[in-house]
Amino acid sequence: MKMDDLRKLATGNVVFNLNRIIAPKLVRILYLLGLAAILLWAVAHFFGTFRFGFGSGLWGLLEIAVYGLLALVVLRIVCEAVLVYFGTHATDPEEYTPPASRGSLFDDVRDAIEDLAETEDDDRPVTPPAPPPSTPASRPAQPVAEEPAVMPRADTPTPTEKPEP
Repeated sequence: MKMDDLRKLATGNVVFNLNRIIAPKLVRILYLLGLAAILLWAVAHFFGTFRFGFGSGLWGLLEIAVYGLLALVVLRIVCEAVLVYFGTHATDPEEYTPPASRGSLFDDVRDAIEDLAETEDDDRPVTPPAPPPSTPASRPAQPVAEEPAVMPRADTPTPTEKPEP
């Protein structure tokens, strides 16, 4: 894969469009990452085993040949199995057709509100309105106190004045 392909994959609508399957394209990246991981393991194992002597290094070369080839075969089988799986199920997303938009978002919202208003009217049971509360006949207001208020005497101090000693 070239850098342009990776840039298209990361920034385009390929990742965010659910109408197409991107797993087969990602399997290539997985395969290349697997090959790089096997190569890094082989180099690290090569120098790691020769560190302990020439005999251990030769044994490490044998391990790299056996386990490296086994890892390559397993990686290839896994990647091909993923490709076959997505190849057999490739028709599923194409069968899905999203509903066509009837108009703008405002039309959809207005239709939804009208539908809710229609169902709301049907769901409520019809009840007669409650009669207005009856008010008792109004009587003239009675005074709070039976006696008239008493005026304070002139020698009573007011709150702003201080009493004389």
